[in-house]
Parts: sequence; C-alpha cells; structure tokens
Amino acid sequence: MLFGQTDRHFFDLFERAAENMVRTSELFRQMLTEFERRQEVLGAIREAEHRGDALTHETITKLDQTFITPLDREDIHHLIAQTDDVVDLIDSAAQRIVLYRVDKPTDDFVKQANVAVEITTVLAQAIKALRNLKQQRQLSDLLIRIHDLENKGDELYHTMLARLFTDHRQDPIFVIQWKELYEIVESSIDACETVAHVIRSIMVKNA
Repeated sequence: MLFGQTDRHFFDLFERAAENMVRTSELFRQMLTEFERRQEVLGAIREAEHRGDALTHETITKLDQTFITPLDREDIHHLIAQTDDVVDLIDSAAQRIVLYRVDKPTDDFVKQANVAVEITTVLAQAIKALRNLKQQRQLSDLLIRIHDLENKGDELYHTMLARLFTDHRQDPIFVIQWKELYEIVESSIDACETVAHVIRSIMVKNA
C-alpha cells in the first residue's frame, strides 16, 4: 500500500512538471503572437519557471526521503531535472526578448516556437505513459515522434541561420541577438529529446 502511494506521488510530480513545461512553451508562443502583451506574458513565463524549480525541489526532496522508489533513483533525478531544463531555456529566451528590446519576432521564430509547443506536448504524453510501462508500443511511438520533431527543429534552425546571415549580414547586432535567441530555443527542443532518452532508458530497464 505504501509502495503504491509512493508510485503515485512520483508520477504525479512528473506529470505536473510536464504540464508546466507545455504551459511554458504555449506561453512563449503566445508572447510572440501577441507581442504587444510581451511584458505581461513574460510575467506568466517567469511564474512557470519558478513553479518548475519548486516541482524539481519537491521531487528531489521526496527522492531523498523515499527508501523504495518506482524507478531507478538516477532516472527519477534526470527526468525531473531535464524536464525543468526545457522550462529554464524557454524562460531564458523570453527574458532576452525583453532585454534586447526586440521590435517584433521574426516569422522563423514563430515557426520555431510552434515546434517547441509540438514537441513538449508529445513529450508530456510520453511522461504520462510512464505510469504503465507495459504499453511499450504506445510509448515507443511517442518517442519516435519526439525524435522526428527534434529533427524538424534542427532543419528549421539551420534554415533560420542561413536566412539570418544572408538577409541581415549588414546588421551585426541584429545577427548576434537573433542567433542567440534561435540557439536558446533550439537548445530547449534538443533538451526534449534528452528527456526522451531518459524515458527510453527507463523502458529498457523495465521491459
């Protein structure tokens, strides 16, 4: 009975962190599509970042206090920490938009934000599926989808960089700022696949 309660608590924390991750990516896209409200939306993103930190702290505290865990301790730590990394990176990009006093987002940046929403949404589904590791096929399909979206993000990122250096080479400040913004969001998309690797490792251990 106690073990079952422990199981539920950890998976509840994973799912809350995943929902917060999706919420952060959706807010980031909203920030770009409703740019006149960017300061307001940034405040909501900052709250989500703090919520992610709190969930990570709660999970690690629970891990330290629990003798028998439903998954390997290392996997629990990596899963919650790397899910929070996704949130931290999106928050970092959002803060820089305001810090750099960006006039308006590029069309490419909005496309990149769309990929971030897609991949975090599928990743959240995969995290939720960890409750029933017997459904290996469903989880494998979700991980394949995450990999495909990460590849989509890579291709878009390289296209964005090529366009940036071609269209704005006479404006080095513009290039430097947008290159950094693109890189941060690309890193958040890459971080989603890192979480997927943790989930794959959990699947293998529990096959």
